[in-house]
Amino acid sequence: MLILKSLLSSLSADLLLPEDRLDKIIRTAPHRYKVYEIPKKSGKGMRMIAQPAREVKRLQYWIIENVFPHFPVHPSATAYIRGSNIMSNCVVHANNPYLLKLDFKDFFPSIKGEDFQKYAKNFLDVSEADLKRLTSILFWRALKKRPLQLSIGAPSSPYLSNAMMLKFDLEVDGFCREKQVAYTRYADDLTFSMKDKALRTIVLQKVCEILKALPYPTLTINEQKTIYCSKANRRIITGLVISNDCNVSLGHSKKRLIRAMFHNFQRGKLSGEEAQRLIGLLAFARSIEPGFVLKLQHRYEAKVNGPRMGGSAPDDQSQTS
Repeated sequence: MLILKSLLSSLSADLLLPEDRLDKIIRTAPHRYKVYEIPKKSGKGMRMIAQPAREVKRLQYWIIENVFPHFPVHPSATAYIRGSNIMSNCVVHANNPYLLKLDFKDFFPSIKGEDFQKYAKNFLDVSEADLKRLTSILFWRALKKRPLQLSIGAPSSPYLSNAMMLKFDLEVDGFCREKQVAYTRYADDLTFSMKDKALRTIVLQKVCEILKALPYPTLTINEQKTIYCSKANRRIITGLVISNDCNVSLGHSKKRLIRAMFHNFQRGKLSGEEAQRLIGLLAFARSIEPGFVLKLQHRYEAKVNGPRMGGSAPDDQSQTS
């Protein structure tokens, strides 16, 4: 357990800011956000992004470095974790024929400041005043009378959401191990795979029971995104496809897009922005299906690892809820 004697004095010493200035920033931190909307990936509706101001973000990074290492995350949580990605989330399920996919409704906004205060007491020895300061730094207030909530857009939100789901992940994983069901959670996307088709309904019922009994946060399953699938249809997990021979693939549509863009690049028909996107797609494809990129290389007799087409894999740990 981390013993934090004085948050203000620790922040002041490390960030070289006077305590009275810090206290003012912290008290007003939940309102220091730039709010805008972006289209959801599904194309249906808009997603609200709340990005903290520079001075608040600076405080959040300090907490990420000095406090978050004391908040454990369950191994079944595969998003926002260094060394883990959508491939890590998918490959666990490759050998099981039946899938159940669940999704939380409004994941980040459902995690409230009061939930964090209950959670943090398990891992921090801190005064009530400093616990409130931590909450003020990490959570956003959408409107004046609304409760503090986790924002999509703050650098601290992804890891904190994982950490605060520890109890849920422990209980779900324990049940799944008893039933020989594989379980992973990529942010708000829950995936279960099994060899017994009948287990899918049993798992769904158990997850709902665990959610109802959970002390925090208050989460609900988005029934419209509950999916049952098997080898009889496409098994897609976080955008990747599991083939019937149990291999993880980019999928036909993604490969088609990359082939077309690569062909246009060879003919000099891509803009600079499109070429940069292709670089990212190739690096991503190389991390999932390196053989596919090699085939492109041989087919077009080009060096995809050259200076123009090089680059490291893009960070797939973007915030979703």
